[in-house]
Amino acid sequence: MHAIVPAPDGDGFLLGTHEGIYTATAAGEIGTRVGGDDFDAMGLTVLGGDLIASGHPGRNTPPELGEGNLGIIRSLDGGETWDPVAFTGEKDFHALTAGPDDTLYGQDASSNVLMFSTDAGATWTPTGGELLAFGLAVDATDRVIAVTPDGPQVSTDRGATFTPLPDAPRLVLITASPDHQRLIGVDNDETIWTSTTGADWQNIGTVHGPPQAITITDDGLVLIVDDSGLSLLPIPRP
Repeated sequence: MHAIVPAPDGDGFLLGTHEGIYTATAAGEIGTRVGGDDFDAMGLTVLGGDLIASGHPGRNTPPELGEGNLGIIRSLDGGETWDPVAFTGEKDFHALTAGPDDTLYGQDASSNVLMFSTDAGATWTPTGGELLAFGLAVDATDRVIAVTPDGPQVSTDRGATFTPLPDAPRLVLITASPDHQRLIGVDNDETIWTSTTGADWQNIGTVHGPPQAITITDDGLVLIVDDSGLSLLPIPRP
């Protein structure tokens, strides 16, 4: 499993997996696959009411979505159907996220080039920043935070330059709540951390084995995928 995002219709969550998009309830129960596409959703994010994804086609993926790599694809109906948007058959974005101003950020896995799009993924511009990002998140002030081998890095200029995020744990996963007011991540020691400012990180628990995906709601409900499956961890909102 690669990503957990809130369902655009507000009913539970969607899971980006190696074999397509699956539903999950607010109680943490995994449901059925959405639509008929079995692509490997390496990157998945929500943009307004749409889903934006990237990855690789599966055996039953329509060829028009891309062969080898999906590039950027978009769903307007919660994952039931998908359309090619950009880089069809060319690129694979593993790190993919959207900011509060609807700017998309992604990193091409083949070149590690960090890019952004301001038109729902139709056109992309390299940020100019050079780093290997395992994950990306954007906070409420439009700061781009990247999880890298050298620890979390932060950019205030749309990814053109990055500096170390002060006093941050050494995260291997990171994401932001839908309102971008809260960050959530997991470090090398399998500890879960959350922050409302990118500083003053709070230890809120541990995962069971290497984490695969994590998300947090505006109300502080954390969903985690690790060796124990899909788990819930409610965190009181300050």
